Amino acid sequence: MARTFILLGLTVGLILAARAAPASDLYPFGTTDIKDLRRLVDAERIPDSPDLVEAWRLYRAIQGSWASSRAKPSQATLDQLDRLKAKLEALQKPAWLIGALASPSTAKVELAKAVGDALFERQKATPEYLAQKALAIVYLTEHELDRPQAANQAGRYLTALTVSHPWDWQLHGLYARLLADAKLPGPAWDAARQSIFLNPDPNVEDLKFFAFIGRVTGLGQRPKVEAAIRQAANDPKTADRALMLSEVFFSKGAEVIQIPVR
Repeated sequence: MARTFILLGLTVGLILAARAAPASDLYPFGTTDIKDLRRLVDAERIPDSPDLVEAWRLYRAIQGSWASSRAKPSQATLDQLDRLKAKLEALQKPAWLIGALASPSTAKVELAKAVGDALFERQKATPEYLAQKALAIVYLTEHELDRPQAANQAGRYLTALTVSHPWDWQLHGLYARLLADAKLPGPAWDAARQSIFLNPDPNVEDLKFFAFIGRVTGLGQRPKVEAAIRQAANDPKTADRALMLSEVFFSKGAEVIQIPVR
């Protein structure tokens, strides 16, 4: 089945305070020190809600099921997805989301500069934000099932959420995957770059996913990807392992496989 859809193609550029020079020219946050950036991201997060945990579980269980070679999800799994969707869609939408859905902006999106400043207070995670994030993941899960309009809904929500809460590295990673699927290489690559550097502790799979998006979009040249992974990783061993496992993506004639976003 063809997997076509319309996305808003948002490219978010974050404005941050200048600090230390970055080590990679793929780093999208100017001269802001990466440690300062990640401390801010950590401060803005709150623990996942039960609904968000369930949305992630269903996404991982159903991911890739559109492919003919993959096992199809059970009816019980599909029923749980439908129940969660109905529950989340029935919630009253917060005013900030209604505004972002009605008129998403492609202008520069400013990230809070300090914990506790006015922008931080507007952007930090709340229970209502987690509910809308869970709904975005539900729509993306439906896209994995090739359900009608699911990709459009996922694109709308991921756009609105990354505009209003631009620090959420998980959403940028999901958006990168959706944009790559939509054959929008530039926005997909920008989203992947934001995700990997905002992530406070990227693991091997996160770093491999970054290399994968660079490869499938044709915008991630191998030396630059390596430099970015070394800057993004919190320890050299993680970077080395990710680079070794990503080697297949850059080998001539190698088949590129899908890598899940966690």
